[in-house]
Amino acid sequence: MNNISSRLEFDKVLTQVAQYASFSLGKEAILASEPSYSPLIVKRDLNRMSEALRCVVSFGSLSFGGISDVSRELRFTEKAGVLSVDEIVKVGRFMQGINRLKKQFDALEDDYEAMDDLFASLEINQTLLNNIDHCFGEQGEVLDRASVELGTIRREMRQLEQTIDRKTQEFLNKNREMLSEAVVSLQQGRRTFLIKPSEKYKMEGTIYGESASGQSIYFEPAFLGKMQNDLLQYRHRELNEIEKICARTSAEIAQDAQQLDANLDTVTVIDALFAKAEWGYKHDAVVATMSQDTLKIVNARHPLINPKEVVANTYQLTPPHKMILISGPNTGGKSVSLKTMGLAVAMTHAGFPICAESATVMFVDQIFVDIGDQQSIEKSLSSFSAHMQTMTTVSQKATRKSLVLLDELGSQTDPLEGESLSMAILDHFREVGCWVVATTHFSRLKQYGTQYDDILIASVEFDLNNLKPTYRYRENIMGESNAFAIAKRLGLDPEIIDRAFKYKQESQYETDHMMEILEGKIAEQEKLNEALKEKETELHQQQATLQKQLEESKKQLEVEREKLREENDVLLEDMIREAEKQMETLNKTNRPDLRQKAVKNIAKMQKEVIDETISSGDRVQLKATGQVGVVDKVEKNSALVTIGGLVMSVNLNKLTKIAGPAQPVKKKYTKSHSVKTLSSFKTEVNVIGLRVAEALPIVDKFIDECLVHNVQVCRVVHGHGTGTLRTAVHDSLRRNRNVKSFELASISEGGAGATVVKLK
Repeated sequence: MNNISSRLEFDKVLTQVAQYASFSLGKEAILASEPSYSPLIVKRDLNRMSEALRCVVSFGSLSFGGISDVSRELRFTEKAGVLSVDEIVKVGRFMQGINRLKKQFDALEDDYEAMDDLFASLEINQTLLNNIDHCFGEQGEVLDRASVELGTIRREMRQLEQTIDRKTQEFLNKNREMLSEAVVSLQQGRRTFLIKPSEKYKMEGTIYGESASGQSIYFEPAFLGKMQNDLLQYRHRELNEIEKICARTSAEIAQDAQQLDANLDTVTVIDALFAKAEWGYKHDAVVATMSQDTLKIVNARHPLINPKEVVANTYQLTPPHKMILISGPNTGGKSVSLKTMGLAVAMTHAGFPICAESATVMFVDQIFVDIGDQQSIEKSLSSFSAHMQTMTTVSQKATRKSLVLLDELGSQTDPLEGESLSMAILDHFREVGCWVVATTHFSRLKQYGTQYDDILIASVEFDLNNLKPTYRYRENIMGESNAFAIAKRLGLDPEIIDRAFKYKQESQYETDHMMEILEGKIAEQEKLNEALKEKETELHQQQATLQKQLEESKKQLEVEREKLREENDVLLEDMIREAEKQMETLNKTNRPDLRQKAVKNIAKMQKEVIDETISSGDRVQLKATGQVGVVDKVEKNSALVTIGGLVMSVNLNKLTKIAGPAQPVKKKYTKSHSVKTLSSFKTEVNVIGLRVAEALPIVDKFIDECLVHNVQVCRVVHGHGTGTLRTAVHDSLRRNRNVKSFELASISEGGAGATVVKLK
């Protein structure tokens, strides 16, 4: 009873999740996971789980490369032990892995506040890590730079080895007559030459034996023996120096062992957390929302059933219901439904995501499970006795916040007594107020469930045509064992089945017949509800499609309208520009009638661009800059507009009337052409880098503001570039009736990259 992990198969889920862990301690932490019944701990773990799952979905899992279990190495250094080179390199890789992990988290684009405390607690002694990197290589070697002494020893060793190589080659070249073979052979770790037996006393040296054939002697010349002895001494000195370096580094690790140990604990938690998230992502799982009194799991799937075969069901236990009675045929899925609900609650309280579309799970203070045959030969317990022993424990310990899961309640004994005992047990749990999910075959127990508002009747569906369970979970419908139908399909004599049916009728109460009729009506109504739901879903989809098409049409219409407006503006601007050129030509002639006609044409074209009739007090927007102001007065084709405390004269064709009441503005000035302000005004505008279409409205606005501030001379900075922007600015200034003259700035003021403008 205490081992809910195995009875709910939670241990198998843990084994599945542990495969996603990056190192051994993370795997061990997952396998040791248990439900917590502290609301604070559960809330913290679920918040972390939710953010880790969001991180994995958005950016993938974090990398735990280099991180391994270094607890043994840390304990050894704390006892003044000296680590080997490989062990020190392992600690260094662990520290580097912690650094990389922390940098990965810091580089994430989104905020993950629930995990901040975990990553913030990871601290690395950079001095220690730099020292390890300085002294030891990634392949497990001690580098020459680890100490001055080691560098000196290895340098002298390399020189001696080069001398030995040279002397060896010289010996081979000069003594070919005395050699049986011109090769070098290693004997007892030392270089020797193969010489003829007749030559072994002609030179001073050491003999290390002879070949199997007796035709060669393994000979080490005296000069070579001395150099190899010196080399051996160098190697001993090298080993002693490496031992000192390892001892020094081990002592440094020991000083930082507590922080490294804390890092190891934290990264174990992080590894387990992201392993759960990775598993959740692969299984399309979600993190449940916690509630005080509601269990609702939408389209829940048992994680151990093949995803291609599993049937998703929605389970709920909401007020006023606190108990579910599930009935139905054997192998129909009652136990699967029971385990799926229990597993969802257990996994949520252990900080795991669950396989569902969405989930709400209530806080519980304990989970009690009575599933499977618990008989024990060793304890002389029958199946029924084992179940009753479990019920004794549960009835004593369960509270109103406990969850009790009971499979085949009251079985393994006389049916009448089993039914009666089961109803009494359920009465007790109803009085306690705990949540109960139970499965049963007993008819009286099904009828018992219909008498109380806090009990939800449910069943699992069975396909009589194919004699197969569908594993569909159905609420408010009692399940039948379907024993007669199954027996008939399997070929049992029909007379036997008919006789059995008569026995059943004789033993049934009248209410049983009524219940069968009611169940048929409920099943028929359920089919109608499902058809209606499908139709409703179809209509919603059609509505969404039409709404999307409407939105797209509106967007397309607005794009086309804006495009047409821009084309009209360009066309009108060209027409006005052409008319103004004609005006300039007419001014030079003495034809007043033609000049008057041209003026009327220009006025007519300007009126055409006015969106609506603009009156005093209207809110308007400057088309060029998007600034919003209030019209003070309208004069022919222009208006005096107050924008941010400044009054300026603007052509009506450059204004757009906008909705909304005008805000009252206290007028500080009475003259629109002579406005003074205390704020500073820059007499220079910079349009470098802008396109012509963007720059010209800004220049026009700047000229207007200069007039408002009584500025007589200003400067437009347009840069050198290709000269296109400069030419366009000059054309605009030439057309502006408020511009008296303009010229390129002096060399000291920008030269050809700026234009000085004089205003009327």
